[in-house]
Amino acid sequence: MDKSVARALSILEAVAGAHAPVRLSDVAQSLALQKSTVHRILRTLVSLGYVDQEPVTDRYRPTLKAWEIGMGALTHHPVRRAAAPFLNELHAATGETVSLTVLSGDDVLYLEKIVSPRPMSFSTRAGSRTPAPLAAGGQAILAHEPDAAAIVERVAARLLNRRDFDPDAFMRELADVRRRGYAISRPEPDVVAVAAPIMGQGGRAAGALTISGPASRLDDARLIDAVAALRQACARLVETVGQI
Repeated sequence: MDKSVARALSILEAVAGAHAPVRLSDVAQSLALQKSTVHRILRTLVSLGYVDQEPVTDRYRPTLKAWEIGMGALTHHPVRRAAAPFLNELHAATGETVSLTVLSGDDVLYLEKIVSPRPMSFSTRAGSRTPAPLAAGGQAILAHEPDAAAIVERVAARLLNRRDFDPDAFMRELADVRRRGYAISRPEPDVVAVAAPIMGQGGRAAGALTISGPASRLDDARLIDAVAALRQACARLVETVGQI
């Protein structure tokens, strides 16, 4: 692996992942790199148009050039293209927020999210990541993932001292998810999310479709309807386009 390329990409990711323009020293500290190395690479990224440096604060922020590359990959992603019409149908039928996720490393990546017109705040959006075990979509995917146990262990290490997470209990829950064909989670006390896998090649899940909304609307009766709609959409998707 070329270290200079790896460092440049990690620095670009650090700048793009920040919620506000960042200082050079903060990037260097977060990546455990020398400030001189980070400065040299940031100057290159600025000259190539991937990063801007604010003239007053000297802080760095990403440009839309990085977004253009990401959107190009997203537009042609086979799962997103295949799932788009089914995602729209689910949104129209339920009136709730629907999303499409795929496994990316130990996280799920949100490829698409259609938000309910009825007000509600969400911490995720298209393009964001969440540790796979913490999302209903991630649980639906992991239930059919041969490497699930290793992923769960790595995520547990990341979450250590940050929140309660029992990997053994989670693996038992995954067995139930695989048996019943869908996952359900409560990411926040008043929010419910239910997800079903999009089955792909080799018995693995290529992604998952999720319906989420406030517990006050997604009561037991509506959850039953949501599960049925999700499983039907995922089955039709595979029948229509074949295994992805």
